[in-house]
Amino acid sequence: MLIVMLLFTTACTSPDSSSESASTPSPTSDEIKVDNASDKQPAPPPDEDTIDQPVTLTFMAPWDEESFASRVKNHVEAKFPNVTMELVPQVVDEKELQETFAQGIVPDILLAHRGFAVLKKVDMLYPLDDLVQSHQLDLSKIRSGAIDFLRARDPEGQNRLLGLPVEEIMNGVFYNKAIFDTFGVNYPHDGMTWDEIVELAKQVTGERDGTSYRGLVFNSFQLTVPLMQLSAQGVDPEGKVNFANNPAFTQYYELMQKIISIPGNYPPESEATFSNQQVAMFITSANAFESYSKIEGLDFDVVSIPTWPDKPNIGSFANPFSYTISPHSEHKEEAFIVLKYLLSEEMQTILHRNTSGTVLDLPELYGQFGADKITDDRTYSFASLYMEHAPMPAFTSHDPESKFYPFLRDKFKDFQTGSSDIQTYLRAMEEEYRNVLKEANLSN
Repeated sequence: MLIVMLLFTTACTSPDSSSESASTPSPTSDEIKVDNASDKQPAPPPDEDTIDQPVTLTFMAPWDEESFASRVKNHVEAKFPNVTMELVPQVVDEKELQETFAQGIVPDILLAHRGFAVLKKVDMLYPLDDLVQSHQLDLSKIRSGAIDFLRARDPEGQNRLLGLPVEEIMNGVFYNKAIFDTFGVNYPHDGMTWDEIVELAKQVTGERDGTSYRGLVFNSFQLTVPLMQLSAQGVDPEGKVNFANNPAFTQYYELMQKIISIPGNYPPESEATFSNQQVAMFITSANAFESYSKIEGLDFDVVSIPTWPDKPNIGSFANPFSYTISPHSEHKEEAFIVLKYLLSEEMQTILHRNTSGTVLDLPELYGQFGADKITDDRTYSFASLYMEHAPMPAFTSHDPESKFYPFLRDKFKDFQTGSSDIQTYLRAMEEEYRNVLKEANLSN
């Protein structure tokens, strides 16, 4: 009787999952689909990363053939033997696009470096959301802020993803060690505030042995980085331009005034540059590293961009180079597969090690920036340049690309050479920018 009871008990229990599955009816195909959907693990589409038929894809960007080959062409053609990549070496703007169309060329892929509003004017907007879903591109691997930034730039305000971020714009402070040694001053370091670096600049600005040195200089594109760290917005949702009454603009110009007021730091018509070794600290993008590394005798390193005291480790808001696809392309699927590959860890590692910042959230990769371009045994501190992004500014339909950032960069010479106070300058800039928006039919 004991044996019979034991056998009965064994038959009624399920000690492991295999016993349960053996006694459970096989699910139907519909039930399998439901289970997969609930687990959020859909089967990958077949051949998602293969291009089986020969295809030529044109790529429009203001690059030379060498840059195109090293960033895109060589790697894509090696990965996909059926693909031939051809460059259309033009700025991606309204005039250049129309000229390209007149030649019978419609690019398949474009570098959207002038924004999406330009593409809208020439009917070149193409949302990528459906392709992202069908090809199961995992956008969560991209650094925080980049996708939100691109969606916010939809000129029609529909929050569509009109491009994919492929290259991060990394900014840093390059410094010349020899100049600091000449002045007997300690090198800059990561985590400095703007006030601290201004004080440091004062100590390395001046003349030594007949050579005049500038302490702290901005590359033109990085002039508004301190303002971008404040996520400043110059146009409100109703289209009103507001510079003079915005505390962020006052704070920014007070800082810039301190920098250009250092005696000898911003002299008129100066020929001193970081390349000719007469600038102690130069704020520019990290991909300048390659050209500086080739200058004989230039001993330099790089540290993180200074920050505002109440915003430690906060860099500018995300502003990556984005690539998009033409709505008129006959090869949209193939073009997207190429873009997906450019966003892969394999390709992002290649780009990053060749001085194009990665957009992926891969801290272990950050320190490898430019590694394939280093020709000596020196090490550089690039990992610290990956700072937390500032919150994205509130784009509006009246100024969908926040055009005031390039506008202010273009006008910086007026501020540098002008004699008016900050509020007077900002009011003048307000009026001029209103006219810019009116001419573009963007504001009242």
